[in-house]
Amino acid sequence: MPFVALLDADVLYPARLRDVLLSVAEAGLYRVIWTERILDEMVRNVLDDRPDLAPNQLHHTVSCMMSAFPEAMVTGYESLENVMTNHEKDRHVLAACVRGRADVLVTCNARYFPPECCSLYDIDVQDPDEFLVHAYDLRPEAFMAAIERMLQRNQSPPRNIPGFLESSRTFTPQLVGKIRADL
Repeated sequence: MPFVALLDADVLYPARLRDVLLSVAEAGLYRVIWTERILDEMVRNVLDDRPDLAPNQLHHTVSCMMSAFPEAMVTGYESLENVMTNHEKDRHVLAACVRGRADVLVTCNARYFPPECCSLYDIDVQDPDEFLVHAYDLRPEAFMAAIERMLQRNQSPPRNIPGFLESSRTFTPQLVGKIRADL
């Protein structure tokens, strides 16, 4: 059974990173979880930064995510929020990790999830680059096949691995370096 990773709103925000993370989950390298609150936060932040996008475009994206991963939604975590000791604004995220039995919390905001708050629940906090490197290391062939499928279904460039690596080096430099070294 694959390990469980909760994806925080900040790693779902960039479309390219979201696509990579979900493509790897779709390939069965891990089981993704999230909450409605996390998805709402992602949509709200994208719309705040991208007024050129229509809200229905993002709601469609979320609908597709929920259809592709119907088992991902974590509920019933709210009663745990008040016992979490991490940063107040992100207690809902750690509570969802506990309720969803996450092994890993993938976030760019590790400072809001100090080890002493997460180790109590055996939850490892990783940034998306570190997380994707570990996923790649588990099954490199399956990982690369997932990326190839993602590139084939994408409407816009890049459409090949070299282009993917070039466009990904800013948000996943370790992963890009690892893949380049293996090619």
